[in-house]
Amino acid sequence: MSLLIAFGAVAGAMLVVTLLSGFLQPQEVSNLTGLYLTVMFIGGFVFTSNIYAELHHPQRSYQYLTLPVSNTERLAGAWAISAVLFPLVSVLAMALIVLIANLVLNIIMNVSPFYSVFTGGTWTAVKIYVVTQSMFLAGAAYFSKNNFLKTVLTLFVASMILQFVFAIAAWLILSPLDPGPGFSMQMQHMTPQLEQLILTYIPNTAKVVFWYLWAPFFLVITWFSLKERQV
Repeated sequence: MSLLIAFGAVAGAMLVVTLLSGFLQPQEVSNLTGLYLTVMFIGGFVFTSNIYAELHHPQRSYQYLTLPVSNTERLAGAWAISAVLFPLVSVLAMALIVLIANLVLNIIMNVSPFYSVFTGGTWTAVKIYVVTQSMFLAGAAYFSKNNFLKTVLTLFVASMILQFVFAIAAWLILSPLDPGPGFSMQMQHMTPQLEQLILTYIPNTAKVVFWYLWAPFFLVITWFSLKERQV
């Protein structure tokens, strides 16, 4: 019930923002898609981070863990709700907000019809959400308190470490090829093989890792975290 109230409150606030934007600058309403998607991402990450709240509650964890379901079923159910149902409901809510705002503003101001939220960019954002929310699902199972904040902090620290490692690796590989002082690597100093590695292989590998390996990796972590809690 509290989740529905929170979802309704956010949707109501977004409707008010849309109406105000339509009253003040009707031509700028189409730019609110970015705001809608940002709210979906943040709300979805917070929701996902708390999806295993009962697992960490002393009075409820025993009953939750003794339910006649496997960890795989717990994982599949949580993933289906947070990665599939939540973004679909969010996109439908966006469309409903735009429709209501369109009807109200057309009656009051006779403005032109609004845009559709069912665009390629929106569905691309939904796919990105489906991949990235898996990190917060893992955090929901692994951390016992403040799951969202701890997950964000962990991701921040991990990203800083990875950037440092990549920077050192790039310096070790590329600096011998730069004849000038300092480190200002230019394309003309690279071999064709190295240029192809940097401009083609690495980006393509990163895409494959993100779209096909990222979510399964964190889902496996989530499964083992649930297994550890059960033990």
